[in-house]
Amino acid sequence: MPQITAQLERVLTSDPTARAIAICAGAKQVWPDSVTQHGRQFQLRWCESSLAIREALCELERQDLPASGMVLITPLSTHEIAEDIAARLARVRVFQPEGWDIVRLMFQAKEIDARLGRFAWMPQAFIDGASQGAYQPVANGFLDLETAWREVLARFLGIESARPDAVALLQWSTTPDADSRLGPLPAAMRSDILSWLTEAGGMTGAMVLGCVEAARTSDSLPLGLVSGVIFAVDGEGQAALGQAAIRLERFVNDKHVGVAEGRAWAAAAEQVVRSLGLEACRAILDRADALLRDLRISEFAQLSDMLPSALDQRLVDFAWALRAYTPEPNEANLQQVEVQADRALKHALMDGQKPRMERIEMARRLARWLLSPMPSGASLPDSVEWQADHGAYVDWARFRLLGGDELTELSDAYAACREAAVARRNAFAKTFAQALVQWNAQTPADGGRIVLLERVLDKVLAPIAATQTTLLLVMDGLSTSIFRELFSRVAGQGWAELVPTLLGKPLVGVAAVPTVTEVSRASLLCGRLTVGTQVQEKSGFAGHAALLARSRAKHPPKVFHKGDLADAGSLSPEVRAAIANQNQRVVGVVYNAVDDHLSGPDQLNQRWALEDLRLLLPLLREAREARRVVVITADHGHLLEDGTTLIPGGESDRWRLGKTAASPQEVAVSGGRVATNDGSNAVVCLWGESSRYGGRKNGYHGGLSPQEVTVPLSVFVPVGASLASWSPAPPNQPEWWEFPPILQAKKPATVAPQPRPTRKKPAQTEMQPGLFAPVNLPPPVTQEVAAHDWIGEMLSSPIYASQRQLAARVALPDDKMRLLLKALAERGGKLSRTALANRLSLAEVRMGGLLSAVRRMLNVDQAAVLTVDEAAGSVELNIALLQQQFKLPRQGEAR
Repeated sequence: MPQITAQLERVLTSDPTARAIAICAGAKQVWPDSVTQHGRQFQLRWCESSLAIREALCELERQDLPASGMVLITPLSTHEIAEDIAARLARVRVFQPEGWDIVRLMFQAKEIDARLGRFAWMPQAFIDGASQGAYQPVANGFLDLETAWREVLARFLGIESARPDAVALLQWSTTPDADSRLGPLPAAMRSDILSWLTEAGGMTGAMVLGCVEAARTSDSLPLGLVSGVIFAVDGEGQAALGQAAIRLERFVNDKHVGVAEGRAWAAAAEQVVRSLGLEACRAILDRADALLRDLRISEFAQLSDMLPSALDQRLVDFAWALRAYTPEPNEANLQQVEVQADRALKHALMDGQKPRMERIEMARRLARWLLSPMPSGASLPDSVEWQADHGAYVDWARFRLLGGDELTELSDAYAACREAAVARRNAFAKTFAQALVQWNAQTPADGGRIVLLERVLDKVLAPIAATQTTLLLVMDGLSTSIFRELFSRVAGQGWAELVPTLLGKPLVGVAAVPTVTEVSRASLLCGRLTVGTQVQEKSGFAGHAALLARSRAKHPPKVFHKGDLADAGSLSPEVRAAIANQNQRVVGVVYNAVDDHLSGPDQLNQRWALEDLRLLLPLLREAREARRVVVITADHGHLLEDGTTLIPGGESDRWRLGKTAASPQEVAVSGGRVATNDGSNAVVCLWGESSRYGGRKNGYHGGLSPQEVTVPLSVFVPVGASLASWSPAPPNQPEWWEFPPILQAKKPATVAPQPRPTRKKPAQTEMQPGLFAPVNLPPPVTQEVAAHDWIGEMLSSPIYASQRQLAARVALPDDKMRLLLKALAERGGKLSRTALANRLSLAEVRMGGLLSAVRRMLNVDQAAVLTVDEAAGSVELNIALLQQQFKLPRQGEAR
């Protein structure tokens, strides 16, 4: 039909009055009864003989309607009909379709690219393709080669590009009708299309078309992913992979697949999968895994960053490295943990498994901590500070590993890692408890960062309330670890943490004993050591002398408990009004979500975020809008359930009345800061993490572990606000949270990968480098570099003096510059902004201005000595370039 329409259009363009148009056709087909062209209706009549043509012409003449016409379709040519019949036809002839002339009409072209002449099948293809819709008129009246091929590929294969690259071909191969559209095409057309696509797609295009010719079109993309394994750089020299490369050729119609072809194919396949999305490509990834099994190299899947089986293998490798490390923490084994963690986290599928990714990172952090120094625990103040600064992060990491992983090997490794952490923590906890007993017997007093909970109102809240309206937020049962997790991104909610300027670090609270609500919370809110309930807490808080002195007469200090906070599921109007009222200088709120969690189920992987705690964000918003200073603390911390055993005889989770310890897990403490209802002020408490008195719960408190005794005590202000004698807090996390310990300057040992009982590994030839070489940790500072004070030479150089003068008032003091350069040099020249701020004891919000000044001082003639990657949040120092720019001796170069 498109051919008939095109021919009719051609005749009417030259003779608008034509009524009878004869067109030659080889056989009768299914045509419509009529067609409208140029506003005229033409009947379509099949005329197999001259007699049939005469009858049709007579019928047309009897109609005598100038606006109508007839198209006579016949197998006869002009010389096969009588002259009187021909005389009654348009142009006195039976039209023989001329392909390129019709094509010219369909594209409204005056000229056609001469290169199209070699494709004899193309005119008929254009005529057939017109059934999908009219062609766009070509620009400048010229039908060029690219336009012609674009239309052919779009209409017959669904490829929208004239010269599809490898990625486009691989994407086309995934369409369900790829084979069904290409297969039925005429042989000449199909052959030319395949040749054109091969030329356009390059090496990878040849591989895709090889799959098409081998009737494996749908395997083109999975086989590209398989090529990423066969031709992986880390697999060079493996005999099994070389044999697989030969077996691969049968999938591409026996074409040779070399290293260059295989790697290009793999790169294009990975690009396609990433662009389509891993979830959408899951069937393709599974097919690639199946093809690996067919090629008998499934054990090498780990060389891929895409395949599901590769992720499993990498996770198992990480599990074995972790299992080898935990009983014997050393530098060489830690290197293996680091490299295997990096390999697992690099896998593309990890991006969609954030909790799993987090567990790997937390396990690695725990491994680093196992190699870091620990305090003895003999000094209670030092130990409490360690719990706030380091132990909180240890607990955050280890409790994230609760529940394990879907892989048995990884679950076992996480359990072993937690066990090692518990053993180390218990050794510390024992000396901590003994130090607490001694400290408690010596008239306990606060000092430095340490604040007794019963002294918080006098020492912290009242001084702040003297100049600012305040909100005391008491989060019942809040441990230091949950506190750090909850408030790690508080800046996004418009808050900034402050620390006492003289201390440079946050305050730390110490709970009363036993570490339970009735004692510690009552003591906190009453401002004195006591035992009580909400009734005593309300009256004690409202009547506290120091707070009353900072309050208005009609608005004494007011505290809200759990039952006061909510109204119809929202923050109650009374609480909102109290916080908003500037005459109400001091407001206290007791928030119980964490403590309530301890009695809940332990079947959930609990993650702590401000957004997930009901009423907390509305509470903080009200305080921010009222520009209140918020003091956050807790009455006690807690331990989470992690394989504890029951010890009989207790009357609560982890404490009992008494004066004598009956088991090695107990310690007796009396007097000092011990308070009991019966007035004896003597209790026996559990000190370790592995025991409890009561039934199994999600968590416990009442004992003397560092986690129960140490509580957060931090001050937050709305962003932009300030507080006299307080400064922005530097990042709190320990360095091992982001980086492994600085290793000694010695040749790293190479550790063989652990055997995998469930997976047979191929033997390696001598030429093959180890697939799992030790991680490339930043180079340690050697003794030669340490002995040669290149930083001092730079600071005293005339070039630096000139740069310092250019920086003028923003120039860093020499001691601060030395500290910055030393911190970067110790880590091979690169640190995150957070870690660098931690090293400099500087709030991260101030790092932008500082780094700008440092770049002005170090980047001589705009050389990139110091660079800042804002997207990655990292700072990098090019030590070699620095020494070159400041003309320092070469022997000072870090290596």
